[in-house]
Amino acid sequence: MAKTSVDIDPEKLARVREILGTETLRETIDSAFGEVIRVAAVRELVRSAEDGAFSALLEPDAEERMWG
Repeated sequence: MAKTSVDIDPEKLARVREILGTETLRETIDSAFGEVIRVAAVRELVRSAEDGAFSALLEPDAEERMWG
């Protein structure tokens, strides 16, 4: 695995840690990557639904309406 040096916004990092419930930077990044991959898989599933029954899930505020 390659090591990479990047500047990370500390406020965003703190928020993401809070959302994901992670403690270390590595755990946070790994979890965030996993979450992005999960969201992409859900979007692909929705797009592939032939009848469009799940198309509302692609709307920008869909997650907020479901979980907010």
